[in-house]
Amino acid sequence: MASAAARQANWDFIRIVAVLGVVIGHVTFLGPRIMPGVDEYPIGLEVRMGASTLLVLSAYFACVTLRRGTPGRWLVRRLARLLPAYLAAVLIVYVVSRIAVLSFNGWEASGLFGRLFGEPQVTDPGPGAPAPWYLPDVADLVANVLLVPAWHRGWVPLDYSYWTLPLQVLAFIAAALVFSRRPNITHIRNLARGLVALSAAASPLKLMPSVMDGPAYSLLTGLGVWNAYLFGLGVAIWLWSRGHVATGELTLLCAVGTMIHFGSVHWEIAAGLAFAAMLAAIAAAARGTDWAFLQPVRRPLAWLAGLTYCVYLVHQQLGYVLARVLSDAGLPAWPRLIAVLAAVGLAGYLLHVLVERPAYRALTQRRTPATPSPQTPATATA
Repeated sequence: MASAAARQANWDFIRIVAVLGVVIGHVTFLGPRIMPGVDEYPIGLEVRMGASTLLVLSAYFACVTLRRGTPGRWLVRRLARLLPAYLAAVLIVYVVSRIAVLSFNGWEASGLFGRLFGEPQVTDPGPGAPAPWYLPDVADLVANVLLVPAWHRGWVPLDYSYWTLPLQVLAFIAAALVFSRRPNITHIRNLARGLVALSAAASPLKLMPSVMDGPAYSLLTGLGVWNAYLFGLGVAIWLWSRGHVATGELTLLCAVGTMIHFGSVHWEIAAGLAFAAMLAAIAAAARGTDWAFLQPVRRPLAWLAGLTYCVYLVHQQLGYVLARVLSDAGLPAWPRLIAVLAAVGLAGYLLHVLVERPAYRALTQRRTPATPSPQTPATATA
């Protein structure tokens, strides 16, 4: 990670806003509405733009960093940043969910192995009890470890925030392959246009029950067709920042992308406007100088931005489990909200310090070959 003195604060600010949008929406709005037994909070804010913004940022910075070294080396570094923390989070979420859901549902399982991997003894909830939570199984665990739950309707994500991870890995592999062939600007420009056009052309398929209810939906989801426009927008903004795309064309691409996003969030005006605003902020950061009003807090922003990925990984399912525990304990709404947000922040920090950062360093450090020691006469004749 770049030092706080070397990095632009505006990028950290945009990333923090995007992740906060995801966390606040899932914790305060979505959780009480979809998770049985989780009580309402005093506020419920949901503006669905955060995860999509993160994918645009991911594509933009892929373009920025890909030419700094070999594509293969770049890919290793990207995967070293993403996968160790993700795999650790998957295992933690699985174990916590198995133990917690059995308790929430009042189901029984014998022994530690049974609690983690076995079929429980299912009982009907008592009168007035919350509906049972979904209990993940071994197939779900394997599918999530392999980043393939989108490819089959029978595989359930352990945390629904993880939908972005397979897309990023797929996009990074594709980017490394494309840049290994040394594409020129025209090729990259056509790539950006094609990715936006692909999602635009596929969007009407969502109106066809034969697609949405059949295997084609899983195929299109797994390949990232619905969300390809997000990567295309990131590439287009990078091209525009270097003067390779006209402002009019970028505006058109962003308008098309905003409409695709608008439709994907069921035409929620706030979500569409917020996503458009985030695209404008990314473009402003890409082509302008660092924002002066952020300079007094650049170091705290850099530190917080370094935690955002791990906070993203732990906030949803684990946050719902804690919210249910605190709701069952009768904790009032405001203390419960503060406790959940604080726990999410702490869990993200621990995952960053204990897994993400050391794993990245271990996987990306260059190994220098050992210098052979001079042979003595005895060893030379041995």
